[in-house]
Amino acid sequence: MISRIISSFGIADIFSLLLVFIIIYVTQYYYRHFTRLNPLPGPFPLPIIGNIHQKGNVYLKDWLMSLHKKYGDMFEINLAGLRFIVLCKADLIENMNVPSTKTKYPISNKNLDAFKEYGLNGLGVASNNNFKSWKYNRQFFTQAMMTPSFNYQAIEWTNELWNEVETYWSDLGENHELDLSKWMRRFTNEMIFRISTGVKSNVVASYYKEILLKNNSISLNEEEKRKIEESEKFIQSIEIFLRGIMHFLIFNKFVRDYVPFIRGKTISLLKNRDYLLNKIYDIIKKRRIEIENTPLDQPLRHDMLTSYITANTSRDINDAKKNVDADLLRPMIDDEIFGNILDAITGGTDTTANMFCFVVYYLGQYPEVKKRLQQELDAVFGNDFTKPIAYKDIDQLLYCDAVIKEVTRFCPVAFSVGRVNVENDEVGGFNWPGNTSFSIFYYAMLRHKNYWTDPEKFNPDRFYNIEESDKYLLEKQHVKNSFSMFGGGIRICPGRKLAMIELKCLLASIFRKYDLELVDKNAPLNYDADFLSSCNELFVKFKPRKF
Repeated sequence: MISRIISSFGIADIFSLLLVFIIIYVTQYYYRHFTRLNPLPGPFPLPIIGNIHQKGNVYLKDWLMSLHKKYGDMFEINLAGLRFIVLCKADLIENMNVPSTKTKYPISNKNLDAFKEYGLNGLGVASNNNFKSWKYNRQFFTQAMMTPSFNYQAIEWTNELWNEVETYWSDLGENHELDLSKWMRRFTNEMIFRISTGVKSNVVASYYKEILLKNNSISLNEEEKRKIEESEKFIQSIEIFLRGIMHFLIFNKFVRDYVPFIRGKTISLLKNRDYLLNKIYDIIKKRRIEIENTPLDQPLRHDMLTSYITANTSRDINDAKKNVDADLLRPMIDDEIFGNILDAITGGTDTTANMFCFVVYYLGQYPEVKKRLQQELDAVFGNDFTKPIAYKDIDQLLYCDAVIKEVTRFCPVAFSVGRVNVENDEVGGFNWPGNTSFSIFYYAMLRHKNYWTDPEKFNPDRFYNIEESDKYLLEKQHVKNSFSMFGGGIRICPGRKLAMIELKCLLASIFRKYDLELVDKNAPLNYDADFLSSCNELFVKFKPRKF
């Protein structure tokens, strides 16, 4: 019946009907726009695409900064039909950084269908919006990454892996140009892979062999070449996956599926998603088999993956739980385990690697800062370059800590953080209903003239004062909520201690004995800043330090 009716239409009728549908859709779209609650200043949106056409080829960070300068400390944007309230002032986010579980902002971002399609299933920690489920998963993440024993283990493994890298760099020689971004992504990935699965992935060694192979310095059989290719594919898949999140955020399903160029990108990202997700599920499957085949009288591995698989079972390797809700005493399903391992591997690879590259770049731009950093390293470690970094040493590196914080202020990896309220709340003088999406634009706060003296000046001393060595005072020198490295509130990054351990341990290991000199000191920092600030490449030379 319907097919007969449609077949009776002529081309002109179909065109007219289509035009009517378009007019109705556009009319409804702008009716909702002009009658929206609490209209704020911001760029004018278009149907389907929102404001993304106005972003153009500019990075999201820079586009938001230009909007902040134009519209002020509170404005709105529309991405793929979703309204975001962008906040650029510290007092606007005070309620969002409450550490209590009673906060009105327990959610980072809405679980959009686009994210589910991309594999962000909301069952781990980062994208989990179900408070009970998030609390359940968070307890294991915290148990694995925030204990003193974990900190000592992380330092030991960082020392061990650095010694391996030092051998490779020394072998390549002083004149070899290292792409630090590639080395650091492999370094941080190998660290988090070992922490999360208990297995050494050897991606650093594979990359070293790949360089030697390209230089015709070694010959490898086909099986060895295959292992290198697989190792590189895995590392690249993580980077592609993270950058692809922005694609699924800014384009709605119609645009992703039907606009030719964008559709091709969508297909490519989904293919990469399948590879990465299958890789992680395969790791989980193999560990389950390993546990099942391990006799009851033999100990199991002690790592995140094993703790997830055995949680609340007869083979539980976790510490005994006291006064824990009954909801938290069930075993984890594979999808939850997958979500947590995906969060660990993606969150622990690019973020720390990018931050380290940014620090090295700014040390190259400000030699007087590097000199002071090395003076602190000399005071803490002396002339014994063979002495491994210890946990107590990390706490003494106050200027190193200040340098990392100032680099974060200048070039934050996570420049914008999402929050969604579950209850009505007042923000900026407006009453916002539950399920409103906010974007905390930290980059604007980190450069805000109300919070920082000479905000465009690179100056680690704003986080360091030798006469006020009290840690509490150091952390209180800036306005509350105006500085963030790892977010705030109950959604603060659970891997923050690991990140700081890796950063400070690596900086101390390298710069107390060597220099990383920029190949081109006049070149601007090569990075992009859409989902995260990500270093594309940073060429350095590895040279013995001149005393």
